[in-house]
Amino acid sequence: MTGHNAPEPAPSLPEVLSGLVATLPETHLAAWINVLHTVPTPDGRTESRLIAAHPGFGLGPRAGLLLSAWRSTDPQPPGCALALALEAAANRYEQDLATHHVEIAVSGPVSDAVPIRLTASVAIQVIRAASTTLLVTSYAAFGIQEIVSEIRAAADRGVSVDLVLETARASGGRLQGESDGRTAFHELRFHPDVHLWQWANHERYGPGGRRGSMHAKVIAADRSTALLGSANLTDNAYSDNLEIGAVIRDSTAVASIVDHFINLMHSADGPLVRLPWQPAS
Repeated sequence: MTGHNAPEPAPSLPEVLSGLVATLPETHLAAWINVLHTVPTPDGRTESRLIAAHPGFGLGPRAGLLLSAWRSTDPQPPGCALALALEAAANRYEQDLATHHVEIAVSGPVSDAVPIRLTASVAIQVIRAASTTLLVTSYAAFGIQEIVSEIRAAADRGVSVDLVLETARASGGRLQGESDGRTAFHELRFHPDVHLWQWANHERYGPGGRRGSMHAKVIAADRSTALLGSANLTDNAYSDNLEIGAVIRDSTAVASIVDHFINLMHSADGPLVRLPWQPAS
């Protein structure tokens, strides 16, 4: 039967494995490879073991897709063969990425049109690439514990981290409510290499008298790699919303982005000022 109502064929096992390499963060992929090395054939516990190996965003549907494709493959390969295939595909994928200057990242629904990676996976990859400096900016920030942990790990290895966040209206910002991104990053408040910044309230008025918002969303590692996109640093933006972004691997372009924010922070009359970790009472 053909036509508009014909069901889409289920993806083959090679297609599913390629998709996992392109969308799963490296840590999740490594955890799944370790599990597959111990699973001769898919059984009733395999899916839950994969999800529990390294919890994260939206893993259930991907684990289910892998198990479905694995069970329908004839002859059925052992788990160690799937693990080896994932390792080989991941190695090739990273080699291909190194030759690209721009990579697309998405949240929410994915399509089969082009190979793309999930925003959470790309954000983690960019943060881990930082060796000296890390710039992170966002309008909203809450949840995203995995991102917070990665930023802490970067700071612990000596990376100087600048967080530029919008604040709640009570603190002079544009966010509704009483809380803002300081809550999400509260566990980093005593780290000497993590610095918090805000757009000063008195600097926000434009020629028309309207107040601006700190709306930029950037994660920049050193001066060489940056993720730009629509996604805020929130669980919804990274897993539920339809968002899109781009990773730029061009030292000239990324250095310009970083220098722009450095100038806003450190010039004598710059609009970005240090933000206290506790809102004023």
